[in-house]
Amino acid sequence: MSAAATPASAITKWLLTEGGRFESSTAFVEKAAERLIEGGVPLFRMGLTMTHLHPVYRASTSEWVRGTPARDIARRRDLMGSRVFSHSPIAQVMRTREPLRRRLVGPEAEFDFPVLEELRDKGLTDYYVMPLDMGPRLQGGIVTYGSDHPDGFQPDHLKLLDATVPALAAIGQIYASRRSIEGLMNTYVGAEPTRRILNGEVVQGVGHTVRAVVWWCDLRNFTSLSESLARDEMLGLLNTYFSAAVESVTEAGGEVLKFMGDAILAIFRCENGDGDAATRALTASRSLVAKLAAISGERAGANYPEIRCGIAVHLGPVMYGNIGAPERLDFTVIGPAVNLVSRLAQLCKPLGEQIVLSAEAAKAAATEMRPLGRHSFKGIAGEREAFAPAGT
Repeated sequence: MSAAATPASAITKWLLTEGGRFESSTAFVEKAAERLIEGGVPLFRMGLTMTHLHPVYRASTSEWVRGTPARDIARRRDLMGSRVFSHSPIAQVMRTREPLRRRLVGPEAEFDFPVLEELRDKGLTDYYVMPLDMGPRLQGGIVTYGSDHPDGFQPDHLKLLDATVPALAAIGQIYASRRSIEGLMNTYVGAEPTRRILNGEVVQGVGHTVRAVVWWCDLRNFTSLSESLARDEMLGLLNTYFSAAVESVTEAGGEVLKFMGDAILAIFRCENGDGDAATRALTASRSLVAKLAAISGERAGANYPEIRCGIAVHLGPVMYGNIGAPERLDFTVIGPAVNLVSRLAQLCKPLGEQIVLSAEAAKAAATEMRPLGRHSFKGIAGEREAFAPAGT
């Protein structure tokens, strides 16, 4: 048994028994680097790059550098196609699935990738990049090692690093899969439902009552736009509208729960009081109206249709949880408050308003309002007052 075999077997055992138990891949990489150093590897930096499923990010790198906390670097899909990334050691190994080593000092130094000079200037003397087989769906990962030792990595060090690749790939698959699951769930159901679902709220009817401002928005003239625009033009308009709406809601601290055709349902929790939630909902509403007006103004000369919306805001208790069939659930809100806000949104067009509030939301917002009269709604007993923010 060689001198490198014992530490390699010990590190492999640690990877397989302890490696998947960390809260994050950054915490794992930090501890893995410590283990390799204990095994005699003159390590200065280590990076674990994992591809995963996400509409915006193609991969992420958990990076450790001696003397600094480990960090996570998200790699956007659009930037991974850039010349800078495509002409990098990581991109090369992703393409070829072959290891790559470059000495950065001495007569064997080679700088065929621009980033290598940057690494040398940061003190690295040796750089080693290896592919990790994480399975076909994840399309593999990459591990990078850098040394600042004058002699770089010696044969025994490389042998140890090579020996741990299968175990490292298995653990990398765990973190890449977790990231894919969390990223996709955040994208499709939102951050808070993701947290609750992954914490075990997965049974039909499981939920709780929360007090919240319920926010409903739909696109004005959706039917006529659908009939007059080509499919791709309509999809582009919808995506522009939805992007502006989600941005406005999340910037104001709200949660977008679902899209229904051209309508959006969101909530603003009353954790810091009714007034705070109502004010944030009104801020999101004004922000969206301004964003859509700016977009329409910018595109007016290109025969682009004006994008207008109708927003309704109400305050009350809602049941927040799993609704649906046992094996096909939707994590959303239901209750009288949701019913009323959807009806309230129908006033926007006949009243010529873009933002309409119920009496409860208008009172909580504590800002000047214009009364819009009393109105009756199908399925809701009695008449309800409606208001619009003054100045709109």
